[in-house]
Amino acid sequence: MNFIKNLKSLFASTDNTSSNAWTEKELFDFTQNLTQVIGWTEKLSENFDFLNGKYGLVFRQTNPELNSSKLYTFDDDYATWTADDYSFDNYDLLLSLALRQRSNSKQVDFAQLDDLGRILSFQTCVTTHDGAPIVESRHFVDEGDVPPIDTWFYIKRNYFHSEHKCDQTLFCWVPKKFEEVMQRAIDVEILDSYRWFDENDKDTYNKIKNSK
Repeated sequence: MNFIKNLKSLFASTDNTSSNAWTEKELFDFTQNLTQVIGWTEKLSENFDFLNGKYGLVFRQTNPELNSSKLYTFDDDYATWTADDYSFDNYDLLLSLALRQRSNSKQVDFAQLDDLGRILSFQTCVTTHDGAPIVESRHFVDEGDVPPIDTWFYIKRNYFHSEHKCDQTLFCWVPKKFEEVMQRAIDVEILDSYRWFDENDKDTYNKIKNSK
């Protein structure tokens, strides 16, 4: 565990909120998609069995096609991509396809966001495929460390994780009752690809919480 902590420190661990600039258009799209994904994940997990349920399937009910193949193959609920998970273009296209599947949802009171769940930012295309995060998270993330597609809602380029600038960052919504399994993945992922948005980009998070 000390080795993991030391390796993560190479990617910087201090807050770097001020480096992340957002345009009004970006924030508008971000909050619109966030509203949608909160309702979507609530619907998909409505009857989920948190003791014995399949964490690898609950938020992979969307399985879009790329190049005539479904994105995911499953061994029980152990999810693996059939597509290249080191491709920025694939993430862009997959998010677009996923958003199209979602119904519009009721408005969300962002002031209560902390009670509903947390926003996760994930640096794409840096996985080691070592398998630790998928096992520790009860298959919530996939074999390439990627959170499930039904939680995705926004992509941003040149976003900072502390002092490290990510080429492409995928934002995901983790409902409250799934935070524990996601945290288990974070604890063992050695490249520091995950960040909680409320810790990494506090100013922007608070701006969203205070928006009407």
